[in-house]
Amino acid sequence: MLLFMFAVGAAMASVDTTCGLNVLGSLDSTKVSKFKYALVYIATCTLGGAVTGLAVGGINYVLKLTPAGLYQNYVIVVLLVVFLVLELIQKSGILPSGNFIVPSEWIKAAGYRSAALWGLILGLGFITLQVGVLFHAYIVVSLFAAPWWLSLLAGATFGMVRGTLFSLPLMRSIVYRMLKRRVYSFTLLTAVRLTASMLLIMGAIICIIS
Repeated sequence: MLLFMFAVGAAMASVDTTCGLNVLGSLDSTKVSKFKYALVYIATCTLGGAVTGLAVGGINYVLKLTPAGLYQNYVIVVLLVVFLVLELIQKSGILPSGNFIVPSEWIKAAGYRSAALWGLILGLGFITLQVGVLFHAYIVVSLFAAPWWLSLLAGATFGMVRGTLFSLPLMRSIVYRMLKRRVYSFTLLTAVRLTASMLLIMGAIICIIS
């Protein structure tokens, strides 16, 4: 349950990124069928997530053969505490993250090829910038999931949710409205992401310990 909660949470948090906002813009400006564009994007995003999930599942399987598997709860809790602290002090940027920048022509062209490339790259997750700590928490929990193939399913879930969120007109309108409102020094979108992230991590820590 925790694995899929983190996968969905990481996918939702990705809306609050430059790449996420660019995808929203491309869906609004595309000259091709928006419905077909969204389908291509969702399908390839799901595929990208599944590829990452399969890779993590492979590492997961190997870890089960080592003594590390015996201490998985301790490892997960310690890393979740580290992630929580980083989120609280706004230092999640020190965590490893991709820095791929989407070419401007992908945004201008916004055709099916762009949708496929964009979907695959964002579905993979680790290639583009990840804001906050939820993606890293999802990967950590996935590394110790049992059985290993749950990592594959969680990866596909991450990709599908990430692709679907960006493709819903209602979601795009909500995101644009949240970007215009501020909570202290944050946009409302960032404030909601930070709050949800910390609550999810604290809940996971309590769940594992208990």
